[in-house]
Amino acid sequence: MANLFKIENAEYVEVNIPTGNTKQTIYFPDLPNLRNKPIIAIEGYSALTQATTNSGATNQAMGDLLNASVTLYFDGGEFIVVPFYSLMRISHQANQSYYGDIPALAGQNIVWTKSYVSMNANVANFAAKSFLFSVYYKR
Repeated sequence: MANLFKIENAEYVEVNIPTGNTKQTIYFPDLPNLRNKPIIAIEGYSALTQATTNSGATNQAMGDLLNASVTLYFDGGEFIVVPFYSLMRISHQANQSYYGDIPALAGQNIVWTKSYVSMNANVANFAAKSFLFSVYYKR
């Protein structure tokens, strides 16, 4: 069944990985526009969707995103962990594209500074690139 919600508000979010990074876990930056907002969906993108982010950083390659997971920490101590790939509505594999639903949430309040992306493969593959998301929320 399709999640046919109307997009009321969206925030463009980059999780930048510094050059020379050796850590497997990269935390989301503080996102003041999303503090205490009910999050209704989050969508991730690969370099095939947007190669260069708005800040000029290189977006992660699809192959590397297959080796990443996202942990979203909710107000109250609950959290979810999902493969990054499961947050992608637009997927490109083997010269084919797939368009699905925007991955929906239930209006949770995400604590962004406690949420992170885990790199489950060679960290050097991810270095000096960004993870790119759209976060959909209600006011």
